[in-house]
Amino acid sequence: MKVLSALFVIMFLMSGCAFGAVEDMLSPPRLTDEQQAIFSALVDSKGTGFNLKHPQTGEHRSAFVIYGEDNNAAVVFYEISGINVERALLMNFLYKDSTGSWESLYEIPIRGIDIESVSFASFGEEAEDSILLSYSVGQGEKKCMVISHIGSRPERQFDDIYSFMHVDYFFGRDYKELLVIKNDRSGASATASFYTFLGGQLFRSAQSELDPSAGEYTGVIQGEVIEGISALIINHRKYDNPDSYGTDLLYLSGTGLVNPIVSNPDNPARVIRRTGNITELANPTDIDGDGLILLPSSSGEFLGYAHLPSQEKLRPVIWRTLMGNNLIDVYHSFYTERWDFVFLLPVRWINTVTAAVNIDAGTVSFYRAKAPIEEADELIMRITAVSEGEGGFTYLFDNPNPENPLTLTDEELENAFRILSQTGNN
Repeated sequence: MKVLSALFVIMFLMSGCAFGAVEDMLSPPRLTDEQQAIFSALVDSKGTGFNLKHPQTGEHRSAFVIYGEDNNAAVVFYEISGINVERALLMNFLYKDSTGSWESLYEIPIRGIDIESVSFASFGEEAEDSILLSYSVGQGEKKCMVISHIGSRPERQFDDIYSFMHVDYFFGRDYKELLVIKNDRSGASATASFYTFLGGQLFRSAQSELDPSAGEYTGVIQGEVIEGISALIINHRKYDNPDSYGTDLLYLSGTGLVNPIVSNPDNPARVIRRTGNITELANPTDIDGDGLILLPSSSGEFLGYAHLPSQEKLRPVIWRTLMGNNLIDVYHSFYTERWDFVFLLPVRWINTVTAAVNIDAGTVSFYRAKAPIEEADELIMRITAVSEGEGGFTYLFDNPNPENPLTLTDEELENAFRILSQTGNN
């Protein structure tokens, strides 16, 4: 009777009549034989009053996440709700016994409303993977949970609100750590914390303040900003302006973890990157191939654009390097990922030459600056990007007046023109 009862429950769930839409319970909707065996073991243990929940993003999108070298362990996400029943979100751990049958052994409550993602990673001294769980708790907030010892007796090691997490080798260390960024999204505070396993327990190894104006974290980059020192660069979009971006920079020194962006009050404004209809987003990179990552800023504008609205301004990208606690200008440039190149402006062009973009024609034209830009009429140089499909671009250079003192020599042009896909971080 137990087998018949379990099969009846499965058929009843698949009909979509008992607990809501099928897609809310199963992903994919049709159970595999292994999933059905796991589900039957869960029903035997918990009864029938639950809805399966599946992660919304990430590699694992099923309510049934099977893991282990021999696929002998699984975690299932589900929700209990109903009349006179407090809504609860849970994760259940099941393991195969010596006969190959599934058995529900452990359960961990999740104090949230939905599963965002689940992933596996090992870091610190732990050779065994831990589960990194992300779940939503309402009002746009997320929490992350770290569960260790998932092969035998799962243990919750960490559970807190977060904005971004990433596992990697940081600061040249020979072991991985977990980076968790926590931002209250009000502009008041933001912190980066690094966690590692030691003696089977998770502990925080380092922490640093971040730029509190961050809203959404868009990714991390690693490399040298100072020669011989490994740094972590954290990019973000501003919480109060979706067209503005910023950067944090972390590295280890004798005094611990350092972030010169927040320790020097002048620096946050010097890594602002504003975008628009014709100004593209530039991210930190080794733009000149010398092995050091430069930090870009595009908060200004080319000459002749002051009268235009922000979205219509063409902005030069200024690349800066860290010296001590200060960011120092290295290059002014025209930057375009659309056409896969950066053009480093010669010093004699700065505050003298401006630029205009024609997206349809694939051109950027450099003129002796006048105001407004529409009246600039002395063409110094034009670059045309001709698409070769998947083969990239062919670039044509037009120098109409070689005698003009602003015209670049062949050597200057070679030094100024860089193909982005061939630079250091690409």
